[in-house]
Amino acid sequence: MPEQYYTIGEVLALLLEEFPDITISKIRFLESQGLITPERTTAGYRKFTKPEVERLRFILREQKDNFLPLRVIRDRLEGETSDGLLRPDDITDPSMPRGIRAPSVGHPTNRATAERASVVPAPNSAKKKRPERLSKLDILESTGVDSSMLTALERMKFVRPQLMGTEPFYDETDRDIVHLAGRLAALGVEPRLLMAWRLAAEREADVFEPIVKAAQNSGGGDRRDDAMKLLDDLVGLGEELRTALLRNVTKGLRSGS
Repeated sequence: MPEQYYTIGEVLALLLEEFPDITISKIRFLESQGLITPERTTAGYRKFTKPEVERLRFILREQKDNFLPLRVIRDRLEGETSDGLLRPDDITDPSMPRGIRAPSVGHPTNRATAERASVVPAPNSAKKKRPERLSKLDILESTGVDSSMLTALERMKFVRPQLMGTEPFYDETDRDIVHLAGRLAALGVEPRLLMAWRLAAEREADVFEPIVKAAQNSGGGDRRDDAMKLLDDLVGLGEELRTALLRNVTKGLRSGS
């Protein structure tokens, strides 16, 4: 039987009931930290196997139920036994199954782990991932929004396509923004109301900018790589704090008071 693959949107739908705070950005952040390694289609789209989804589910449970930092979760995942199961004494949440099936031997997750154990990369030798380049049709088909909404988001500077001649092209972050804006619109949040999110994101970036620039200008080698890792951490933590704060200020709505 051929292996079943899931898109990042399908993975989000599978996890939303158990983890209401999960977002596409959070999944991408965990990928940037090396905790998950989805495969890619020839067009560059992420595709997740069922074992990769279960690996992601384990990470989210450890964060939610045990409040474990990503460093500890990574150590637990890399402590898998040869039969592909997490050791029982590594499971601290009694509600969790005894083990999580690991990806196949040929899966990029296992290859990456083996390579980290056997090879010490030379400075600046990491191969940069080529950004996706998506046409307007790609964006509309993958997000389900109509052309008028995409135009409105462009007018409000939520997405800023790059022009190649007269043809606009978008990246995966643009696609995520359009996808999320479309879902919010379906729930009654009109595009014009999304400006609060953009302004908040810009203010947050203003807070991070001097911290990241200071890291870039500090002494030592690989300063840019370290600074970009710091930026990823800041973005991920900022997202988690923002979600917690929002849940806190909406307690009154949940209680009906």
